[in-house]
Amino acid sequence: MSDEADVECCTYGAWMGRNGMKAAGGVHNRWRTLKSLSRHTVSPRLAGWSVLVGLLSGIVVSSFRWIPEHSLRLATRFYSVVLPAHVMLLIPLILGLLAASLIIGKLVVSQPLIQGSGIPDIESRLRKQSSPSFPWWSVLWKKFIGGVLYIGSGLFAGREGPCIQMGACVGMGLSGSTMTTKTYKRELVAAGAAAGLSAAFNAPIAAVLFVTEEVYGKFNVRIGIAAFTAALSANAVSTMLFGTAPVFILPRVETPHFGQYWQMAVLAVLLGLIAWVYEITLLRSHSLFTLMRIPRGLRSLLPMLLTALIGISAPQLLGGGNALVTLIGNHHYTFGLLTAFLLIRFVLSQITYGSGSPGGIFLPILTLGALAGAAWGSLLTTAPFTSAGTDGSGIITLMLILGMSGLFGAVSKAPITSIILVTEMTSYDLLMPLGFVTLISYLTFDILGGKPIYDALAQSHE
Repeated sequence: MSDEADVECCTYGAWMGRNGMKAAGGVHNRWRTLKSLSRHTVSPRLAGWSVLVGLLSGIVVSSFRWIPEHSLRLATRFYSVVLPAHVMLLIPLILGLLAASLIIGKLVVSQPLIQGSGIPDIESRLRKQSSPSFPWWSVLWKKFIGGVLYIGSGLFAGREGPCIQMGACVGMGLSGSTMTTKTYKRELVAAGAAAGLSAAFNAPIAAVLFVTEEVYGKFNVRIGIAAFTAALSANAVSTMLFGTAPVFILPRVETPHFGQYWQMAVLAVLLGLIAWVYEITLLRSHSLFTLMRIPRGLRSLLPMLLTALIGISAPQLLGGGNALVTLIGNHHYTFGLLTAFLLIRFVLSQITYGSGSPGGIFLPILTLGALAGAAWGSLLTTAPFTSAGTDGSGIITLMLILGMSGLFGAVSKAPITSIILVTEMTSYDLLMPLGFVTLISYLTFDILGGKPIYDALAQSHE
């Protein structure tokens, strides 16, 4: 072989070597990129742990949801059917409420973190710079038992707060199981909170929005996707147990026409005023028990006895309010009766929360908004409004739905969450499939190294 051929051969070999190394290096780097999952927006490992958090939270919360729901049915039947026929049962009723109050008081004194809804505590921990940490097991089982006794007795307390806190406890418990999960402690606690709300109301989209908009206070992609994954997983569990029926079963309403917007505007202003009064009184509700010098271990007895009186006179008012909302949405009540219901539930829900016992305000707020909206709608069905073309058959239901969203959106200052929440809790069933498909396609695209399309387009034009 000539010297020229040798040179050409060496040059070709060097070229092949360099480019072969580049090709091999490119494949290797691509493989390293795919393996370095932590470089992606969301690690599939985090998504996998979030699924587990969602499934476990769904089991815990669904169990918690099932027991008070059935207890409330028994309580309603007892007050409306059994007690009127057997008045002497009033004595064991009072003794039973006293025993339940003592148990709840003992649980609250031994673990103060289970007081109230629990959402403010989770919120403050997630917003701190330091990694969240709390005695999750103690909070979990004591909140479960205390909440079952308190909410199951028919009090005007919601299940969503305890469900959110218990879901966060599940996330906290799993976050310390391995070195891997310790990296995701904040994300898994947030995922558990979203799973708790999702399973409580069959509302996965609203659960994610609530955690990011209200609990965490800002949108973080890792927390958002972890919460989304857990919420869908928890919703799958609750759907298998409770079905796909919405929490509020209401008749369909037509889209309001332009002439009804002034009616909605008036309702919105009224709801804003109610929200303002509600917040002021709620923040001072504990003062009643301080003034009365009721020991912390017995504070739940007062709302329990008052609720028993309500149960004897109007058993349909018992509970967090989802059964009542369905009832007034499907039957015509007068303006005066709806206003009376609103005032009774407003006052007693404040006393219920002020006792510091395990129970949320989420569902009671929605119920107050529904009552306010229904009362306004009922007023609109009377003269002179009916002469203006108001449809009496649908206006009450329409205003009821708007009332729920308006009052909760004002009190929580989370309007987007409120809109989606009420939508999910009333009639729409496709959000779960849409969320499921969208989540999987997002994770697949992310694993493959995809970037947001508009960011990618902007970079390509630079």
